[in-house]
Amino acid sequence: MKISFVILTWNRYKFLEKCLENLIESLGTPSNCEIIIMDNGSTDNTRDVLKRYQNNKLVKVLLREKNYGLNAYKKLFGYAKGEYVVIVDDDVLSFPQKLDDIFIDYMQTFPHYGFIALNVIQNEFTNGAKPGPEFYTEEIIDGKILQTGPTGGWCACFRKKEYKKFWLNFRFKNLNMMKSEDGVLAHYFQRKLGLKSGIIKNATCFHASGPYYAKQYGHLDREIEKYAQSKMLSFVSEYEEYKE
Repeated sequence: MKISFVILTWNRYKFLEKCLENLIESLGTPSNCEIIIMDNGSTDNTRDVLKRYQNNKLVKVLLREKNYGLNAYKKLFGYAKGEYVVIVDDDVLSFPQKLDDIFIDYMQTFPHYGFIALNVIQNEFTNGAKPGPEFYTEEIIDGKILQTGPTGGWCACFRKKEYKKFWLNFRFKNLNMMKSEDGVLAHYFQRKLGLKSGIIKNATCFHASGPYYAKQYGHLDREIEKYAQSKMLSFVSEYEEYKE
């Protein structure tokens, strides 16, 4: 197994439906890939979506009856068999073609990076959760450009062998919206292994973050609940405005 795509999902079945469909279509060499989906105790129609893939050899489904939050990634990563692991947020709704080949190519070209993500489409309704350009510098090797700086986990890759060097630290770290899996991973790759994090400038996905798309897909209440549980009240207010 060359590359594992892992998705943690909870009560966003309309996002998940589109995410899975387009992820599978984007793969260049499916025989080198696996897709592992962990349902974090969803109570909506998520499991109806997942049932459609029960006979798909590319897809493995893990069902949990309780929502363990972002800490579920600790279990999820352990199931990945690939040399490379790619975190995919369930609200990423489009991907570049030959996604697997893109990640393998960049991870091989930039061995001094531990965590590499796709760039995000930015429009009038979302910034894709990416900070502004002032946070980044560029590094170019063989015509390939990485933007070095904050690297979100919307669709991001790391090497399993390097993760194993600090997996015990990761296991005992309490993950939450303030200390999410992507930020913690980037921190450990840098502090423990001296590896950078960056974004592939010229390969973009559509990360439908923000209240506009949550409303369009019917997930506003879910997002408000998530941020309320995390006591991120400014986000709660932002999302509640879209209910009016």
